Amino acid sequence: MNLRDKLKETAILLPMQAANQSEAIQELLVHLQSLDKISTTTNLYAAMTEKEETLPSAAGRGIAYPHSTSIEIDDLVCVLGISKKGLEFNSPDGQLCHLILLTLSPEEDPCEHRKFITRFRIMFDNPEVRFGLLEANDCGEILDIIQNWEEDEAKTDDLS
Repeated sequence: MNLRDKLKETAILLPMQAANQSEAIQELLVHLQSLDKISTTTNLYAAMTEKEETLPSAAGRGIAYPHSTSIEIDDLVCVLGISKKGLEFNSPDGQLCHLILLTLSPEEDPCEHRKFITRFRIMFDNPEVRFGLLEANDCGEILDIIQNWEEDEAKTDDLS
């Protein structure tokens, strides 16, 4: 699974306007709604904020992965929000979150997001990529960084 297969320019929100975790989740859901991926945000927002209380989505190092399932979608959908100033997200390392990757999986395949998030996490482990994503000024720049990383990964896989 390539990140670029799911992460399109319209699915990147830069900069985010949210001031806190709950506003960030709502802002990302509203963005998905504006893309006609979902019809309403109310139930998803309630489910996601409830899940955050027991199982925080922050992974540390400035990134969070809120996720849920939806009866409205047939395939994984995602939106990447970037907060330049960072948001408190109850991160295990105490750092503010700058990259929030919200994913929705179909109810028949509630674990589909795991492969996508794992791939994103591997990419984010690269310090050059991480710095580039955080310093990017527009969505095109972000997609270029992701595409370049995926191309480099494909070359590395071909050599193995």
